[in-house]
Amino acid sequence: MFSTEEPDHVIQLPGIGVITKSVDLSNYAKHLFDVIVWTILCGCIGVMGIVTNIINLIVFVRQGIWTESVTASLAGLSLSDLCCDITMFFHSVNFAICLEPPPSIPWDPLSIMFIASGWPRVMFTRVTCWITAYVALERCMCVVLPFKVKQMFTAPRSIVVIVTIFTVTIASYLPIFYSQRLENDLDPATNVTKLRMVFTANKEEIEVISSNINDIILPTISMSIAIICTQLTIARLNASSKWRKKNANSGLGSSETGTELKTYPKKQDDPYETKQRTVTSGKTSSKETKVVKMVTFICTIFIICNLPCVILFYVKLLVPGFHNSGRYNNLYYSMFALDFMLETINSSINIVVYYNMSTKYKQEFRTLFGMKDKI
Repeated sequence: MFSTEEPDHVIQLPGIGVITKSVDLSNYAKHLFDVIVWTILCGCIGVMGIVTNIINLIVFVRQGIWTESVTASLAGLSLSDLCCDITMFFHSVNFAICLEPPPSIPWDPLSIMFIASGWPRVMFTRVTCWITAYVALERCMCVVLPFKVKQMFTAPRSIVVIVTIFTVTIASYLPIFYSQRLENDLDPATNVTKLRMVFTANKEEIEVISSNINDIILPTISMSIAIICTQLTIARLNASSKWRKKNANSGLGSSETGTELKTYPKKQDDPYETKQRTVTSGKTSSKETKVVKMVTFICTIFIICNLPCVILFYVKLLVPGFHNSGRYNNLYYSMFALDFMLETINSSINIVVYYNMSTKYKQEFRTLFGMKDKI
């Protein structure tokens, strides 16, 4: 449907138009795939994500984004996820219009889909990647440097980091919007002036540079940070759990019910202490552990849903013909449709994790909706 390569065979399908015959996936199968995944599934998941992330933002703001670093970070994550879901829903609507465009429509629906929803959705997905990497790093420091993390990661600093991530990522996509923009232009297919996408002379060069940076290099870095920090956090939590179980009967473990602050000499086989170990109340320790586990779960979902995108861009780079106008163009679009759906799922289901793994979030959620305080 979107191929610009000279076709071996040309097929005319209702609502699709003239398309290139692909050697990997039939055009009819791809058309069904487009309708089911792009239009129905992504659209419905996007609507769900819009609702859930608005709720998340309200809850986090009510909790106080200036009070705790993790609250500020998760509020920023919810904002970027909300932007992803809004643009995904708009993308699905535009895609449906592209399948059967009205003849008298004063704009080119394919151009609107790319400029107004396609590129912005990819851009906000990159914002989500970096915020998730930052959250993973922050929680990793909680188990690696537990006594310094509150000084290193404060709520105001996290807000500055979130704003910086949004600003830098949006700025990195400005060349794309410069080289591909909407203007009133003559549509050669209908000989009517429409709002459609026009390109600058250096569009190809800008897109190649932007793709290498924004689709390969930076996502690889952010994904690597998230994976490494998540794995390190899980390993440290498991090691700490084993150490506490081993010393449960020695009187050196932290009290589960105590409230006072105590200091003990270093135990020989404690892998996390230097000269002495400060033990806080069991409630505080349990709270921090729950937050770490919740963030680790969120990061794991992010890795599962977003890693295929990074892999697909490497396949696009290494496999000849795996692009939008190559011999595997149908497979290319179908794989990225699945990838978009996975990323939209990632941006939409965090509310389930927050509600089931955070007592504080659950309490605020139930208060917001006037539910009985039963935790």
